[in-house]
Amino acid sequence: MAHRGPWLTRWAWRHRGWCTTWLILGSLTWLTSDAWSGLLLFALALLPGLIAWAWSRKYPISFEVAVARPDRRMRWWWHARIRWKRLARVCGLSDRQAVHTRRGTADRYGRHGEQLRWVAPILWRVKTRSHTVELLIRTRPGQTLEELERGSERIATTLGAVAHRVQPISGATLKVHLVMTEALATPAQAKPPVPVQYDAVRLGRTQTGGDWWLPIRGRHTLVAGCSGSGKGSVLWGICGALAPAANHDLVRLWGIDLKRGVELAMGEDLFCCRAYRPDDAVDVLKALMGVIDKRGAAMAGTTRLHQPSPGDPLHVLVIDELAALTAYADLDIRREANRLLAEILTQGRALGVVVLACVQDPRKDVVAMRGLFTQTIALRLRSTEETVMVLGDGMSQRAPAHRVNPTRPGTGWVIDDEGAADRVRADFWSDAQIRAAAKRYGPVAQVLIPDPTGTGDVAPTDLPRTAPAPEPEAVPDAGQDVPERAPRPRRKPRSPRASTRARQEGQTIAKQSVTGGAA
Repeated sequence: MAHRGPWLTRWAWRHRGWCTTWLILGSLTWLTSDAWSGLLLFALALLPGLIAWAWSRKYPISFEVAVARPDRRMRWWWHARIRWKRLARVCGLSDRQAVHTRRGTADRYGRHGEQLRWVAPILWRVKTRSHTVELLIRTRPGQTLEELERGSERIATTLGAVAHRVQPISGATLKVHLVMTEALATPAQAKPPVPVQYDAVRLGRTQTGGDWWLPIRGRHTLVAGCSGSGKGSVLWGICGALAPAANHDLVRLWGIDLKRGVELAMGEDLFCCRAYRPDDAVDVLKALMGVIDKRGAAMAGTTRLHQPSPGDPLHVLVIDELAALTAYADLDIRREANRLLAEILTQGRALGVVVLACVQDPRKDVVAMRGLFTQTIALRLRSTEETVMVLGDGMSQRAPAHRVNPTRPGTGWVIDDEGAADRVRADFWSDAQIRAAAKRYGPVAQVLIPDPTGTGDVAPTDLPRTAPAPEPEAVPDAGQDVPERAPRPRRKPRSPRASTRARQEGQTIAKQSVTGGAA
């Protein structure tokens, strides 16, 4: 019972308007009636508050849905709609303008005077939902849409919103979504894969509480985030959601993990082939280029966008830590990988070959083909410059990925097809879930790397998934005589270059001329 007193005090303070009203009514009935009748009426006046308190303690979920949530939505609507002019003025969106008025006397030409008044943007609609407020605002005369977008952050801060997003509707109308309560604070466990899907996959939740769907077919995806930002949740969210389609041969996953296979080896049975070394990664890229060449010749003049079907699937190349292949590998491998990957990014989208790449450092000298990815996901980044690199100019304020809470991995920002920024959080995939999905949804075909045909043709599932390792060199026993190796022949001295020979001949002629002159 010791903890109920402070809790009741806090509850009464949050609902102080309600409690004060019923206390006043109870006191008036006490003063205007006899003792027992007043006491009865006073108890009846306090009865709704006591019922609400007991309801919130016994059944908090139903109380939240039936009482607390409508009360909050009404307060949000009141502050946005009834106090809009004052809110716009406080946030710097209003301006003093000369307005014609008919008050007062007119001059001899019949013209009435002008009066300076505060003119605010027009609030067309206020819509409240579970924990969001949607404002549809039209600019005032003389105001640009960019000025209204910059003021939306001040509106969100004044109303106490935890996040906001803006969506241009027309050249003068803006839709502002205010998230009043945090919906992404607690992590969510990934759900089992739904039936076959490959056009788009569900990865988690948006800041408004809805499902986050990411398009896959016809898109190249770049996931950028510093260490510990939750790139693995996005990667396995995509691979796990595509697992049923891979089991029906509608999708084939190709994996490249140059971090010694630490990430992809957890669910390697989902991939038709994988590479854990730079030279194997180049072979994977070559095999995918063979798929592009073969499919391009078949689709020419028939269709412009590949439609997956069993035996003719969507190929998804998954690269964990792209910089290890394109920036930190050996020079020859780096050049070849950049060339092949650039061709895949420019040619593979319509031919059913898409790329999902994760990277920690999004700088141009690290990811040279950054602009070839058609959609990007910005998880927690280190600076505003990196946010601009990943999401584009002007996004450091609309989608501040550098302000993501480090204690919430998987949280980031995306730009939808309408150009609006949205905050999202990917569901968490545990190691057990990854192993279970890989065990249940294995691909029906495997690709042998290095591919002897160079066309990416599939091999039966009983063939090894990687090239056989070379047999180790035999080591002689302790008592066995080891034959001596023949001595290596000495290399002939290199002949001097032409310029060196000419210089030596000139010096020799000069010496001979000097000797002859002395004689």
